[in-house]
Amino acid sequence: MERENYKWLIKQECRASFELFCQQLVANNAFDLPYKIAAGKIRKQTVLQSVKTSNGQFTNTIEETIQTIVQALFPTDDSTQETHVQRKKRETVNTYSSTILDKQFTKQEITYAISTMKKKKAPGIDGISIEIIKELHDMNPDILH
Repeated sequence: MERENYKWLIKQECRASFELFCQQLVANNAFDLPYKIAAGKIRKQTVLQSVKTSNGQFTNTIEETIQTIVQALFPTDDSTQETHVQRKKRETVNTYSSTILDKQFTKQEITYAISTMKKKKAPGIDGISIEIIKELHDMNPDILH
């Protein structure tokens, strides 16, 4: 009976301590750790383990592990050990040339594309928002042509 009471008290103290911790976090930033925990957005960091190298030994450092993984995924390009099919593909790629060019976009097509883009969307990987593109187009319609 006393042991169960002791366990219950420990659990209560842990809960109270965690609630205090959450309150302190919320006081600084209301959308910080407690909400991330509740939403399941906290992920464990990736831990790179030791991997077996091509000579059968295991890596000892993170650098060795990364190097071994990179070498396995992206082997060096050695044309002396290619199969017949690989050799044919290499020849096709090396001799390929295209003289057919796509037509330039017309000013009307560019204007239409810009006018139909929705505002207040996140910018693309280049960091340029649609508002900037529209302003740029309004100032000088030929710049994007």
